[in-house]
Amino acid sequence: MTRRDREYQEWLKRSSQRHSYTNRRNTGKNNYLRLIILFLVVAVAVISTANLSSFFGEYGNSLEFLTKEFVTEIDEPVVYTPTVDINNDNYQAIDAVGKTIKYSGDSTDELAQLLADNASTEIEKARIIYTWITHNIDYNVAALDELFKNNVYPDVTTKAVLSYRATICSGYANLYQQLAEKMGLKSVIVIGYAQAGDYIVGIDDRVNHAWNAVKIDGDWYLLDATWGSGTVNNDRFEAKFNPFYFAPKPEEFIYTHYPLENQWQLLSNTYSRSQFDQLPDVAPELFKNGIELVSHKGSQISADDRLAVILKADRDIVAAANLERDKQPVEGNYTLVQRQGENIMVNVSFPQAGDYQLKIFAKPQDGTNNYPLVVSYDVSVTGSSPQMPKIFKNFIENNGYIESPLEGSLVTQNSAYFKIKVDNAIDVQVVDQVTKKWNKLDRYGNVFAGNVPVKYPPVVVLAKFE
Repeated sequence: MTRRDREYQEWLKRSSQRHSYTNRRNTGKNNYLRLIILFLVVAVAVISTANLSSFFGEYGNSLEFLTKEFVTEIDEPVVYTPTVDINNDNYQAIDAVGKTIKYSGDSTDELAQLLADNASTEIEKARIIYTWITHNIDYNVAALDELFKNNVYPDVTTKAVLSYRATICSGYANLYQQLAEKMGLKSVIVIGYAQAGDYIVGIDDRVNHAWNAVKIDGDWYLLDATWGSGTVNNDRFEAKFNPFYFAPKPEEFIYTHYPLENQWQLLSNTYSRSQFDQLPDVAPELFKNGIELVSHKGSQISADDRLAVILKADRDIVAAANLERDKQPVEGNYTLVQRQGENIMVNVSFPQAGDYQLKIFAKPQDGTNNYPLVVSYDVSVTGSSPQMPKIFKNFIENNGYIESPLEGSLVTQNSAYFKIKVDNAIDVQVVDQVTKKWNKLDRYGNVFAGNVPVKYPPVVVLAKFE
């Protein structure tokens, strides 16, 4: 199997392995369109130097070739000093117009005029182009299949994109760039590296994705119409407008997009490629919910037998976690998510040594049970530890926090020291389910503590509220 074949199979797996956390132990697929177009990594596993040179001579610059038709050279400083977070502006009105504009032709001149008739300011023009493209152009999964299997590169000119209403990343970038230019905006196509999901870094140094930058009111902003257009589930494109990828903050965009030219990071302190490769896999919901990574800011974590990951978030954000091994959920209760002030504490234990994937999900307390993925880590563990205690809905709703014991399995015929914080509780007791004996914990404000004899586990902790 060639490297191209292996990477194609990896892409197919990645396209169906994003999870949306629906309940404590069941996950559903909801893959963000992390469409990483690996145009250039095509070397055969065993190949002569002469053949390799010949191959890259033909295909080595394919992404640049596919996008160069409309690339505009910038002969001015690239400035990013916005006083307002443009991504938080209210675009409902312009989006409502943009998604309803009907056009069946293949002329960018005609389409640009239609869009310009409904937008007056530079921000409206930039946004309406993004909205129209993401509502009208599908991602061409079949074209990607042809690209990997048969080295057939699709036609990504704007005429072809508008004719077929489907393309890959270069086609999205080409169309946005030309429409922006015809509507009086300065725009460029940015090429570089994209990573998300199970993207394998370090295999090749060639570019694999294309997106755009556009100048609005004197400042440059980044956008990715490809990732803004929808999702891929089970190798099929599902249109779903994602506004996050229009003018996100550069410090958030860098987690998934690394430009070939550093100036298009739009950061005062730019990242190196190695720093980019080490960033954890994050989803837009991490930033939408104002969540910060506190304890672990790299994708790889080494641990002995336990792990504690700390996130910072507003108090209305609730989280859950799932531990996987070889892409399969680990059976048992090996994660415990608690809140301590403004910090979300994700405690993890491991059944045995090995490599795991830790996925963390979060959402506002809105009454729904759909927890989107916000960040995932690869964890290498050298030891093992018991399962975590099992918690219930009331524990989360009353801001519960277990300081001890953190083991889900207690020693029989022994005593355990319990120290648990439960907001609003007036009484907390530990009940032996075999002997039916109740053990009252001493109260210290909202903290309840005490030694409890454990004769026949399991035991449960009950709280009484006014």
